[in-house]
Amino acid sequence: MEKTSSLYSRLSDSIPLADAEHALELLAELTCETELTKRDKAKTAAVKEIALAEITKKYDFYEKLFAAVFAERRVVTEGFFRIIDQGIREKNNDLVLAGLSSLSGLVTTSPLSHLGHLHH
Repeated sequence: MEKTSSLYSRLSDSIPLADAEHALELLAELTCETELTKRDKAKTAAVKEIALAEITKKYDFYEKLFAAVFAERRVVTEGFFRIIDQGIREKNNDLVLAGLSSLSGLVTTSPLSHLGHLHH
């Protein structure tokens, strides 16, 4: 309050006291709004950082999951081709058909078909 009184006493007589008071009130409101804006910006930045961290975490999870799923699928596929190759070498039609049938079953299913059930 003393600071405000000293400001008023230094004002020129040509500025009405009511105008000076109004100007100071507006300045106080502006300062308050600036602080609110700073807090809002900080809050927005924090929310952004949290969202980005969550997205990054999910991306890392799915990247590792896909790599594991497709690596496993590759191993299984290679196994079926070995069975087919063995059947061809041995002229064993039953082995070739079993390998082809298994390979066909594998390639017609999507390794991502159960992805919707994941809740990470």
